[in-house]
Amino acid sequence: MSGRSRNAARSAPSHSNQDADEERRLWKEIRDKSTSVDTMVTRSNTIGNEIIDVESQQAALLSDGKLASASLDERLEKLYRENVKLCEEVQHIIEGKSNDMNLLDSLNILAGLREASEKANGTTTSGKLARPTKKGAKSAADDVVEEVASPRIRIGLGKDKGSRAGSVAATREASVKLEDGAESVASSNDGVVGSASKASAFGSALGSRSNRLVLTKGEIVFCRHSSASRPAVGADAVEGEGILCKVTAVIGEGKQRRYEVQDADTSGSALPPPQRASVSQLIKIPEGNDGLGELPKGKSVLAMYPDTTTFYKADVSEAWKEGKHSENVYVKLIFQEDEAPREVERRFVFVDK
Repeated sequence: MSGRSRNAARSAPSHSNQDADEERRLWKEIRDKSTSVDTMVTRSNTIGNEIIDVESQQAALLSDGKLASASLDERLEKLYRENVKLCEEVQHIIEGKSNDMNLLDSLNILAGLREASEKANGTTTSGKLARPTKKGAKSAADDVVEEVASPRIRIGLGKDKGSRAGSVAATREASVKLEDGAESVASSNDGVVGSASKASAFGSALGSRSNRLVLTKGEIVFCRHSSASRPAVGADAVEGEGILCKVTAVIGEGKQRRYEVQDADTSGSALPPPQRASVSQLIKIPEGNDGLGELPKGKSVLAMYPDTTTFYKADVSEAWKEGKHSENVYVKLIFQEDEAPREVERRFVFVDK
């Protein structure tokens, strides 16, 4: 495939990025206020137990015909005052006082931003880098004039291979709330040595929840294109199955955990804006190739095209098995619309389900 020049026009960061920053700020503010409320409620419960204990002591004195203890009365008064003060502070945090922003206001604003982001997702446009087609190949978009762009550069593959253009939805996608029990993402670290399911664990990572983990900021992942980011065929069509991304933010906790990722391609003049991704779109990329499962010849896979950050469908052209001393780290593949096999590092190849 011949080389191509990069289209210098990259989608500029949209107003949605400002919304994302505001969401993160609000979420931190909500967490801080909630932590304060939890601390005060815990103290209030402790005071309540102390009040019961002091009242019991006072009642015991009275039942024995003795005078009430002045020190116990003083202790009770202090406990009552402290408890009332705590209750007022909790009420001020939750409901607010004067013109201060309260916890309920912050929650309502955050909910409004999330709703606006989800609605805006249906109207955002996707940036694109054109994908070359095999000479003589015919597609449904043959009559559409496409802008030609250079390959998405990825440093450090280690071999001089042909280039292939990638694509990425440059706008920020709406986040998707996770299903119950689906707060983590699939790992591509298939086939750990000694596992009975070594050959198939990596493939099941795409569709099974039994092989999942929670991502952290800074981790490298494969992000599958969502259906919302796939326009009809034409100049705006999204190429490939997904792209290599870096986790830039983890928003929420537990079942509400969501991820913000950014295209790992940093070769352009301006970094692409971050986008929201649901847990079902993400697969963690292993740090190394040790312990990854075997790939028989003819196996259908998704793989990152050499010198790009875009993943395409391909077939294994030569059976791969982990070699001694980790010297065999490349898999020979034939990508769709390619004729000659190409080599891709094993950790960037996983079974297509």
